[in-house]
Amino acid sequence: MIRTFIHTITPARTRFRVAKQLGMSLSVAIFFGLFAITSIRVEAQSKELTSSLEKEFRLVDRTSPSLLPVRSLRESDEKMRSKDFLQAQLSSPSPTEWQQTPLLNASRSNSPELAFWSSALVPGSGQAMQGNWGRMAIFATAEIASWVFYSKRQQLAKDNEAAYERYGNNYWSPVAYAQWLVDYSKANNLVNGYEALDAIVGGLTPAFGETTQDWGKITEEAVRAVEVRTRFIFNIPEGCGSLEPFSCVTRSEFSHVLQDFGSQQYYELMSKYYQFQPGWQDFHEQRLAQGANHVYQYSWDATMLSERFIEGSDRAEEFNNQYRDAGNMLKLLLINHMISAFDAYFSVKLAQSRLQMETGSVLSERAVALVWHF
Repeated sequence: MIRTFIHTITPARTRFRVAKQLGMSLSVAIFFGLFAITSIRVEAQSKELTSSLEKEFRLVDRTSPSLLPVRSLRESDEKMRSKDFLQAQLSSPSPTEWQQTPLLNASRSNSPELAFWSSALVPGSGQAMQGNWGRMAIFATAEIASWVFYSKRQQLAKDNEAAYERYGNNYWSPVAYAQWLVDYSKANNLVNGYEALDAIVGGLTPAFGETTQDWGKITEEAVRAVEVRTRFIFNIPEGCGSLEPFSCVTRSEFSHVLQDFGSQQYYELMSKYYQFQPGWQDFHEQRLAQGANHVYQYSWDATMLSERFIEGSDRAEEFNNQYRDAGNMLKLLLINHMISAFDAYFSVKLAQSRLQMETGSVLSERAVALVWHF
């Protein structure tokens, strides 16, 4: 149903992006939902505990001293009427029988700090220490599913990046780019030292299909020496290149230079900036076919792009989005660790939170001590 909805409301090029955004939004909603459920549960259990303790206190309050489960109260009347006896009961290191009541003596076997760091490292482990198997399953499942998604997305991004590089090695040639740079400089009467580069690439044929062979025919330094002194020449006004005197709009020098062959930046730039458009096979072949009719003043926008450039740009965007998805999943994993840790911490604190009622009899009156542990 969701897939049909996405296909109905979005064009084909944006369906994957919309589906990805919906998936990320759903994941965030699930994590924050778990946090909200934890907060509600803490509040509900706190109210339930308080209510239970109030009932227990009323029960104790209505019970005569002779019926209270205090072993020492069965001793002699003289001891029961002694203030020293009550003080000893309250300060005794060993709990009396009534202090061992499950309702009044919440388990302190688990440390909140231990539960916190346990779940921070392995989500769900702190909940397992407390026997909260349902919430342990939720956090553990979220952790496993997130790692599976991350691993698959990361591997898919690497595979598509490798495929993109093979695509570039087939259809983008540094020789074709360098030859265009020379012809562009000549057509626009630029003084940028292109003559030295012309001596290197003149007469070469780009090795489309396996352009890594071109890496040994020229050097990056020879191309860069011309690029840093080459300006963007615009076809404004239209046909300005054929006017006398030359009057085309001229802007700043090229923003980027050819990167080291085979580097990550080498592949990124070839399908990212208009400046490197002429290195693609279809642009190169079209330029040679036009010969002297080719206009070397450009609009420097999307209208000058060839199909190879556009496909390369789409391929690069695809694997970059997949890397971003994997990175976002790492953020969600961190959130899962944090929520699990705080959930475990407050759950232990809530289990340890209790009212300790200590009742003793002094003379003919009953003494009650209330201690709140948190």
